[in-house]
Amino acid sequence: MGAGEADHHKTDWRSQIAMNRQALTTVRVAKGIEPSPGSPAKYLRIILWLAIPIVMWWVMKDFSLREIGEHLSRISIEAALVLIGLNGIILLLYSSRWWLILRTQGMQRSYLALAGYRLAAFGVNYFTPGPQFGGEPLQVHLLQKRENVPTTTAAASVTLDKLIELVINFSFLLVGVMVILFSGVLTGDSQIEFLILPLGLLILPLGYLLALWRARRPISWISARFTGRFDDSERLKRIDLFINTAEGQVAEFCKQNPGTLLTAAVMSILIWGLMVFEFSLMLRFLGVQVSLTKVLIALTAVRIAFLLPMPAGLGMLEAGQVLAMGLIGVNPALGVSLSLLIRIRDVIFGGLGLWLGGVLSR
Repeated sequence: MGAGEADHHKTDWRSQIAMNRQALTTVRVAKGIEPSPGSPAKYLRIILWLAIPIVMWWVMKDFSLREIGEHLSRISIEAALVLIGLNGIILLLYSSRWWLILRTQGMQRSYLALAGYRLAAFGVNYFTPGPQFGGEPLQVHLLQKRENVPTTTAAASVTLDKLIELVINFSFLLVGVMVILFSGVLTGDSQIEFLILPLGLLILPLGYLLALWRARRPISWISARFTGRFDDSERLKRIDLFINTAEGQVAEFCKQNPGTLLTAAVMSILIWGLMVFEFSLMLRFLGVQVSLTKVLIALTAVRIAFLLPMPAGLGMLEAGQVLAMGLIGVNPALGVSLSLLIRIRDVIFGGLGLWLGGVLSR
């Protein structure tokens, strides 16, 4: 390959990933996930970032580093190895939905390669402000660049994988909130309003999946209306075509392969089962044995923390675990120790993902 041809290919994939990112941003703005420039949500994020030091001070003011260290010192080398091995299994299983979706699309690719791309996306997701999103364009790009999967097909597979993940995650959140309400750890006459958030979050991806299954294309409709206001923009027209093609593939997949969707959902439930088991093991290794109900209460607090628009739920994870430990009758200092253990795990995997993403994108 000559220098000119190499430069051409280099420019081509850069323009392709730029279009992928722009398309995802357009969808996220349309869905209200990504705030547009100058919107109140931008200022809200600034306020939340400024609140982090205050929250961290509130979390740590009643606990000493010695007390937190005593809890962490209870984790033996054997226990650490068990947690590392279990995390490795969970990490590999994360790619099972995506692998199954691609296989059903006729794109049989290496499972380990997909696991690597998924880990790279996790690194971006973890360190990017905003809940649950950030690394999807990288997944699309790596699949297109390294596996020769058509861009629209790659985008459709990532979209489906994310939709199923969100449905199961928000379903767990709903179950967790219901466990909290029925366990009696909260006091008050009316607690039904606590169900509004998880129900609302669940309705969005579930409703979108149902719309696609009924051959509706909500994002394409929004994109067409938006693009129609700028008839002279060729760039917007290309993005609109990309969104329409990718969403069309997602809709067709949902209609033609309900069994695959169900299998992917079952895989997600299995992953959640292992995550609950891992969380209970962390508590046990820290010196506390609690019931499944109390494990679900504490783990629900973790999930709520990661929904907030800041990287890794910074400050919120710690505060949530301190409150959760108090609710289930455990020393709140354990919540800080548990949060630190979770952060060590996630920072290691997130950092590895960022490094891997950089290597694979060269």
